[in-house]
Amino acid sequence: MALRDDRSTPTQRFVTYAALTLLLSQVMIPFGYVFVTAFKTPGEVFEVTWLPEEWSLEAWRDVFVVNEFHINLYNSLIAGIGSAVLALLISVPGAYVFARKRFPGREILFYLIVGTLIFPFILLIVPITITWIQVGLYNTIVGLWLAFQIFAVPYSIWILRGYFARLPRSLEECAMVYGCTQFQAFYKVILPQAKPVIISVMFLSFLLGWNDFLFSNMLTTGDGPRTASVAIYVASAGGERIEWEVMMVMTLITGIPPVILYILAQKHLSKTFSV
Repeated sequence: MALRDDRSTPTQRFVTYAALTLLLSQVMIPFGYVFVTAFKTPGEVFEVTWLPEEWSLEAWRDVFVVNEFHINLYNSLIAGIGSAVLALLISVPGAYVFARKRFPGREILFYLIVGTLIFPFILLIVPITITWIQVGLYNTIVGLWLAFQIFAVPYSIWILRGYFARLPRSLEECAMVYGCTQFQAFYKVILPQAKPVIISVMFLSFLLGWNDFLFSNMLTTGDGPRTASVAIYVASAGGERIEWEVMMVMTLITGIPPVILYILAQKHLSKTFSV
């Protein structure tokens, strides 16, 4: 197919590129400032200069040696992986049942579960904290995993149910004709077909555990599985002086894994949300 000729005028092209440049600069300038500040010395942080006179790794040393930020990154990693795995274990069979099975009250129950997404989660902090303390889940990584499911499971079921419902029912019927049980047809035929949406749900659930601040802050203490986002908040709120260069290093490091995961999962995300 031949490419369509660009019939825009020079003025239209200029306006288009100018608007794109302005938009890109609004996004990239803050990130550039974070990157540059991460290599400044404490005395240069408040100077009105883009590039530091002396590139320093002092803030990076403080982040890992003094603040022990690698422990918080590890906690965030475990929180994200646990959130993703648990969300898939609950939402994949749940969404399949809602999409492929008929039972009384199916639609009402589905919309009750999905409807929890519009509920302000901050109102749940006090009852969840009290409950977690009573049952022994407070200040534990398992407690964080379960708390994250309050949002991850309804959102995952909502996405997966729509995808499962669009798959032809003949896929399972053909598999059962050739000797598969209904469960074998599910994991041998349906799950491979749903690979893009499952990876997308896993990615989004991981991001929830990695980036969460609300539950991670309220359900953990300093000697517990405190995540990176909480550590950044503590660095900005504690002490007489805010070490901005240290905060920039923490912010930069915390943002790298989600970017890498997004690049790896981009193909599957585009397939999921283009259906």
